[in-house]
Amino acid sequence: MPVSTIKCRKKINTLTNSWTSYILIGICLQNFIWAGVSGKIYGRVTDRDNGDPLPGVNVVVVGTSQGSATDLEGEYYILNLRPGTYSVSVSMIGYQTTISRDVRVLSDHTVTLNFELSTKVLEASEIVVTADREVIIMDRSASEVHIFSEDINTVPKVRDIRDYINLEAGIENDLIRGGGLDQTTLMIDGMSFVDNRSNEPVMMVNLSSVDQISIIKGGFNAEYGNIRSGLINIITKEGSTSKYSGSIDIQYDSPQLKHDGYSLFDPMNYYLRSFLEPGVMWSGTQQGSWNTDMQESYPEFIGWNSVSANLLSDNDPSNDMTPQQARDLFLWYHRVEGSSELGQKEGQYGHKPDYNVDIGFGGPVPLIGKALGNMTFYISHHNKNDMFALPAVRDFHHESNTHLKLTMQPTNKIKVKIEGLYGEISTLSASPEGSGNNWYLNSGSDIFWSYLATSDSYADGGGSALYWPSALNPFNIYRSMVGFTFDHVLSPSTYYNIRISNVNLKNACYGPDFIRDTTVIRSFGNVTVDQAPLGFSVASNYTPSGDGMVFASLGGVTRDESEVNTLNVKFDLTSQINKKHQVKTGFELNYDDLNTSYQSQFDYAPKNNYVNQYRAYPIRMGAYIQDKIEIKGLIANLGLRLDSNYPNQDWYTIDLYSKYLSPTFKDEFTQLAPTEPAKGHLKISPRLGVSHPITDAAKLYFNYGHFYSMPSSIDMYQIGYGTAYQGIDFLGNPSAEIPKTIAYELGVEYDVNNMILVHASGYYKDVSDQIAYVGYTSIDGSVNYTTTENSNYEDIRGLEIRVQKRYGRWFTGWINYNYIVQTWGYIGRDHYYENPRDQMRYGYQNPKQEKPLARPFLRANLVLHTPKAWGPKLLGTHPLDQWQI
Repeated sequence: MPVSTIKCRKKINTLTNSWTSYILIGICLQNFIWAGVSGKIYGRVTDRDNGDPLPGVNVVVVGTSQGSATDLEGEYYILNLRPGTYSVSVSMIGYQTTISRDVRVLSDHTVTLNFELSTKVLEASEIVVTADREVIIMDRSASEVHIFSEDINTVPKVRDIRDYINLEAGIENDLIRGGGLDQTTLMIDGMSFVDNRSNEPVMMVNLSSVDQISIIKGGFNAEYGNIRSGLINIITKEGSTSKYSGSIDIQYDSPQLKHDGYSLFDPMNYYLRSFLEPGVMWSGTQQGSWNTDMQESYPEFIGWNSVSANLLSDNDPSNDMTPQQARDLFLWYHRVEGSSELGQKEGQYGHKPDYNVDIGFGGPVPLIGKALGNMTFYISHHNKNDMFALPAVRDFHHESNTHLKLTMQPTNKIKVKIEGLYGEISTLSASPEGSGNNWYLNSGSDIFWSYLATSDSYADGGGSALYWPSALNPFNIYRSMVGFTFDHVLSPSTYYNIRISNVNLKNACYGPDFIRDTTVIRSFGNVTVDQAPLGFSVASNYTPSGDGMVFASLGGVTRDESEVNTLNVKFDLTSQINKKHQVKTGFELNYDDLNTSYQSQFDYAPKNNYVNQYRAYPIRMGAYIQDKIEIKGLIANLGLRLDSNYPNQDWYTIDLYSKYLSPTFKDEFTQLAPTEPAKGHLKISPRLGVSHPITDAAKLYFNYGHFYSMPSSIDMYQIGYGTAYQGIDFLGNPSAEIPKTIAYELGVEYDVNNMILVHASGYYKDVSDQIAYVGYTSIDGSVNYTTTENSNYEDIRGLEIRVQKRYGRWFTGWINYNYIVQTWGYIGRDHYYENPRDQMRYGYQNPKQEKPLARPFLRANLVLHTPKAWGPKLLGTHPLDQWQI
């Protein structure tokens, strides 16, 4: 079978000439800051007695080498602080040293921390105060949710990142504000962790390694590229230089069915009751004891007496059985409760517990740590078993992830981080008959939505392969990321970062791993049986039980050996030009090796085999400049971003109904069809965000911007060769435009009693140049294929309300409300015919528009807890303090 790895060897040489101008732009802009992984403290130090500013005051972040000194106006700022909680000390000769503790620094946020110093009256005395809690983040001009590790710990049944983020307003099934997963980016410590084959985030971060998470749902600053709907920015923990610490979280769910009603192997189950209930199984559902309502509620069955009579009366003695034997054969194939008496292994599922273990531990590297720049480590491991909700060849969806982070600071101005993640998933293919991009189950309950349960209709219930465990193939996924970060402080007002990361993702689905032993085990009348229904088998009689259920052939089709390698290099600079302006500017290079190979292999009908293979090496570049303006009563983020993609591939310049797409030429398509270099695109994105503090306890904000994200590589590079009877049935389009979203948002936030945050925002997104699948059919029908065009559109409108009480002695919690309306459709037609008559019959140009009903969602979480040091004291502790419900 030909593959579309054509004319792709001129990688770097071609890049050099066509990208020279973009590289020069990047050099002029100096660098690129990829994701906010640091914050800033700003403040003013004055004399408590007269209010005069105090110049020359030493301001130090306790336990670090970072600090500053106040200027003539008593003002200071400290840049490049890792998100976390700090104590800040200010000192000056003649004044009492003052320490402000519990200062919480967030990524991309300026913490305002003012001090009033008193004249020293006692030698060595100092004043310790607790920093004011920031309920409203005044310099935020977008809907952004900050999540700390303690927030996650208070929510029950949260086992991974996805469980938690789907509780937030505006997020449903991982989708942020109605956008697809390909419009969302996930970042770990400033490094992108995305499957660039599908342009979807890889969510494999262990909760025990999470320090902070910020979720931005709109109004992205210019520093963020390849994004339209959401950013999930995760800051992971670092080991302490002075102590060891860790955490362990174990969750256990007892064995249980994950659906309502009877087990599939219970005779009273919907699929079995007509065949096994004593009142109807011999004479049939229409002749037995069931009333009309029962007859209409279950599949019709003629009864085992009639089944036996039909078998005995035909001309095939090899299938002769008595009614009892026919019923027993049914028990055998369905592994019904009680079939063990026949020598069969009874079916079971939901009989093993689910469990989730998440462990983290870190501290100074022993023995050699000090010699290596005070090197610290933090390692975490997550192991999860989630039992499949329907019987399958594997009991569990299993996932394990390990994350190691090494941090060293050889000098006060240099910090180096090396981290690696590795994870494995053992799951199942998503369909008995079919294959596609990442065509696997994401959880144990995901099997409910797979084609195992929803396709191949059986009576009125669907799911004709429910009793054949090997219908879904074992599917393994291997994921890893290695990252290197170099931070260098050039001066108190300027620093730069270098980040290099490599992401590798590999699918491994090689077909069934359990082949049925066809040795005869026993017989029912003249009918012999083997190991069925266990194991994979190809058989002409694949529905031997008489109820339409499949036990061979029509399954075990999926194959996938795809692999993705992504290299990402970023160089970024941040400079506090003056008190009012913090400028960021930067550059990024992304290089992919997309080796895609998946197919549907029909062993019982090889001519139906469907192969999808391509290899592509696309390159993306981006540059931006951004200014954060901070003046009294106004914080503005102004930015301009430049993005460009280079397909790095020749593509086919053929007519819409070209003969090269027909069955006659498809095997030589890549050799015969004319080509030219695929075209990339240069996009300019203006970004604006404004936050207006109305009072100390309220703000208004507005943001606007143009945003782009890449289409799936399958939509760009795939060539579908169809079955043996078809011509090319899918032809990608690497020159497709980059889908675009223009977004607006207006919001307000209130701080009630310095304790409760009330947030309300409305947003609108105008989505254009979305990928659409458009069909073309020639006059004689020999050419019949689908390609991708930018003819889909969408608009999304929504309202979000969030009320949160983050602090409190006795209770904390939140309530989220989300209201969203989406309208989408396409411009032109979704199918074109070369035959004018067929074109007229199909209809004149009639754009389609979907207007679904609005989708409101309401969620809440309440945590009751006892205060710290509350209750009687016993053996030096308070056993009743800090309990949570």
